[in-house]
Amino acid sequence: MRFWSNAKHFRKPIASWLRRAVRFHKNEQGVAALEFALLGPIVIFSFLAMADVGLAVRDRMALDHIVRTGAQKAAENTGAASVLMALQAASAGSLTRSTSAAALTVGVDLECTCPEAPAVTVACTTTCSGQKPTFIFYSLRAETVASGILLADMPLASRARVQVR
Repeated sequence: MRFWSNAKHFRKPIASWLRRAVRFHKNEQGVAALEFALLGPIVIFSFLAMADVGLAVRDRMALDHIVRTGAQKAAENTGAASVLMALQAASAGSLTRSTSAAALTVGVDLECTCPEAPAVTVACTTTCSGQKPTFIFYSLRAETVASGILLADMPLASRARVQVR
């Protein structure tokens, strides 16, 4: 009997603790703050990463536009200097971020080959066998480095090879 009477002293604190635990479990105050604390950094990181990738894709599209403009000028076959000036004019103000614009390089190479040996570069004044004229190619390139907010620097390049003859 003595043991049972001492147990009453233990039952009261346990019962009050259980009541407080049930009340705490039903209380939803602060749940939104906790969810934001857990998910907020992940969402913010995801948005910044998407912004980085989106700006890099936009810069790549701008490089494609620059090379396409140069290819249109190269199709006129007005010379490598003229094509380079068209590339430089198209690149002015086309990249939004100053770091990408500062690292932008454009270039044009004039190459000539004979029809029977297209892998061998020859002088453009060369007459190929059978009195065939040389093939004339303009190799255009535009390159930059896209620096991101979170992501590492990404090298971007666009190239085209245009045959004019």
